[in-house]
Amino acid sequence: MLETILLFMLLPSMGKIMYLWYVAIFSLSISRLYDGYQYRGNLKKHSLEYWHKQFIIKAWGTAFLLGCLALFTIPNLSEYYQLFVFMILIGISGGAVVSLSSDHRMAIGYIMILLLPVAVEMLLLQTWNTVIIGLLLILYFITLTNMVFHGYDTNLLMDRKNEEIAKVQSELQTKQEMLALFFEQAPIGIFTYNTDLVITDCNQAFLDLFALQKEEIIGRSLSQLPDNSPVRPAKKALTEGPQTYVGPYMSIKGFNYWIEAKSAPLYSREKKVIGGLILIEDKTKEHNAIKELEYNAMHDSLTSLNNRRGFIDFMEKMVSMAEHQRYYSILFYMDLNQFKYINDSLGHSFGDKLLVAVAERLKQLVDAHNNLTRMGGDEFIIVAPFIDELPDKTKNRAEEYVKKIEKSFNEPFILDDVLLHVRTSIGVVIIEPGFNDIEEIVRHADVSMYQAKKHGHDFISYYNKALDEERKKVFNLQHELISALHDNALELYYQPIVKIKDDSLHAAEALIRWEHPVQGLVMPEDFIPVAIESGIIVEVGWWVLETVCRQIKEWKEVGRWKVNYISININAKQLLKNNFAQTFLDKLTEYGVNSSDIKIEITETSLIDNFEMTQDVIVELQQSGIRCVIDDFGTGYSSLSYLKKLSFSVLKIDREFMSGLVDDEESIALMRTMISIGKQLHYNVIIEGIENATQRDILREIDNTLSYQGYVISPPLPEEEFTEKFLV
Repeated sequence: MLETILLFMLLPSMGKIMYLWYVAIFSLSISRLYDGYQYRGNLKKHSLEYWHKQFIIKAWGTAFLLGCLALFTIPNLSEYYQLFVFMILIGISGGAVVSLSSDHRMAIGYIMILLLPVAVEMLLLQTWNTVIIGLLLILYFITLTNMVFHGYDTNLLMDRKNEEIAKVQSELQTKQEMLALFFEQAPIGIFTYNTDLVITDCNQAFLDLFALQKEEIIGRSLSQLPDNSPVRPAKKALTEGPQTYVGPYMSIKGFNYWIEAKSAPLYSREKKVIGGLILIEDKTKEHNAIKELEYNAMHDSLTSLNNRRGFIDFMEKMVSMAEHQRYYSILFYMDLNQFKYINDSLGHSFGDKLLVAVAERLKQLVDAHNNLTRMGGDEFIIVAPFIDELPDKTKNRAEEYVKKIEKSFNEPFILDDVLLHVRTSIGVVIIEPGFNDIEEIVRHADVSMYQAKKHGHDFISYYNKALDEERKKVFNLQHELISALHDNALELYYQPIVKIKDDSLHAAEALIRWEHPVQGLVMPEDFIPVAIESGIIVEVGWWVLETVCRQIKEWKEVGRWKVNYISININAKQLLKNNFAQTFLDKLTEYGVNSSDIKIEITETSLIDNFEMTQDVIVELQQSGIRCVIDDFGTGYSSLSYLKKLSFSVLKIDREFMSGLVDDEESIALMRTMISIGKQLHYNVIIEGIENATQRDILREIDNTLSYQGYVISPPLPEEEFTEKFLV
């Protein structure tokens, strides 16, 4: 359009040359329009650098043609037309500064081509008005150049700002997208609520957690939920900041959960609370796992009763309660009798079944306030808290409870078609009000149980301070016995065993005595259990053997060996020691004692308690000519099957059966039966504890082939007295 105006304005003055100029600038304009079309339609046809160069060349070409027009026409134009051309140049150059300011080099080049040649021409014409115009053009050029540079700086600054704004917008958008993604894809349930506690939004994890659809929960008030446990923390979070709720929760659908709900307020840009956000984690599995671990830590895996830790936990809670300051409580400590024998005979799996059956029976005796514990092995504890304020009434209740416990064991247990009668020894502790030392209570229970076991099966022992004194006495006795053994303070007594037919000497039993420096003569029934408990019984047994072997050798050397054998008492536990049989035989060889000179006496109870483990040792001894004696027959299991299996040579019937023999026909009948059984199984029978001639006569009438020992013939005597009285 501008080119056409210039053509018609300057054609009269410049003539046909204007047509040439017009064709040139019009062609250049068409080329620039075509380039623009190509650029928009097929940008990738050329590189950006190519398009930029094309734009610069053609823009500068346009400026060159316009500048040439002014350069050649101004001298030939009137002042009116000159002013018109200058205005065109000024307008074009001003527009170029604006449109080309993004590339300051291109813009300066454009106005330089457009203005400077004309300005120079005006100065060369050397008239006052042309010089002024030339100077003004140069000043205008400088002004435009400054504008270009200023615009360029401004554009650079704006570009940086725009880049920063774009970057911030991008980051903000990214954060918003991440927040949106986090909200939707977070693995924990999230929901928001307004200040009226109305739920405004939730994520998919929340819906999946509680098996809900979005329309079921959005718009619902927290206070309208069937379980409002988390509502209080959520409401509190709006005024006091973040809150946490951990505990049970029942969902809208009625499912039970254990959740951790963390509530936090949501703020507007003005820091005003506009609602809240709750994160919910399903802790049900973790909670159940922890509960299971806690249960397992406090309970016995076999019987599901409390274990020792559970017992301690119960006791700690009990002694911390206010009732404990006024009321007496009762603790029953039970130990199954002969459980080890059952385990060894029938197997550990059978023993486990028995423990479960016992636990089930004991459960019937306790209520929710009591505690039933398996302390380990075959030991059980029942604690009955807060019985009464008076000790006498409490003890009466304890006795009633003991009867219930004993009654629960009256009925036999039937396991795997095996009928089993089981009894228990019971230690009872009356826990005094305000006594808080749990460790001491357990010790009292242990002491009372020890006392119950010491007195035999089915014994009930109540704890008292005298038991402590006795335990201390036993403890001291253990250490003193060790010293006595090492200091040779033990002594052997000998009691003759004679034929009942004519009281002729048959054998003798070596019986240990202890001359205590303070207590005087201590009998074996007082210190042998101590020796067994402490384990020193093994050393005592070897001392007895060596002393007897030495004595037999001496009697033989002086010609006073008048007995068939000497019997010595060996505890079955000693048989379990490594190489017992070989060590025993080596001792005989060392002193030149024949295997027939010594018999080993083993109590029926200790033998059968350890039968499976001692049988091989006994067989090895028998194969070497050592004969064994069953001692105290009738006080233990009295099992005919064991009598047959053992094949011992001698059976000694315990003195316990002598007490009613004189005036009790049933006692005589029982004795007759026991003797008959022994004879039928090919045992030589010895009766222990005959105190008077009447007893001896009754037994002689039953069977005159018996042997016996007892005070009627002689008490146990020191070696010298026994030698002088019986070995002359």
